[in-house]
Amino acid sequence: MMKRILLPMLLGLALTVSAAENREEGAPPRTDSADVRKETGEAIDAMTAKARQERDEFVVKAQKEMAELNQKMAELKKKAKKLSGEAKAELDRQIQNLEPELKAAEQKLADLKTDTSEKWEELKAGVSGAIDRLKQYMQKTREGDR
Repeated sequence: MMKRILLPMLLGLALTVSAAENREEGAPPRTDSADVRKETGEAIDAMTAKARQERDEFVVKAQKEMAELNQKMAELKKKAKKLSGEAKAELDRQIQNLEPELKAAEQKLADLKTDTSEKWEELKAGVSGAIDRLKQYMQKTREGDR
């Protein structure tokens, strides 16, 4: 009688162990906190590198635009020297209005180049806005001279 009970119990135990082994083979690998920290660190490093690359690309683009705006300002100043009377006074006034904007945009760009924090998106928006305003002012100034 004991053999009759023992045999099914052993068979049941063997099936249970076999099923447990099969489940472990198909189960995803276990991760511990060190693995999670490593993967998180790698993800943060990748995001930081991408943000740095985006910032560097933006700085190069903004520097180019600022160089163009400085060139346009120099052209306006040359033009103002050749004018006289009311036209000269008007262009001089417009140049005086543009100069603080130009300096502010240059300062924002300098801040962006030296800032390494996560707030670079804010600084990027400030530089973009300043450059866009300068472009609009320059366009209006040129249209007013025609």
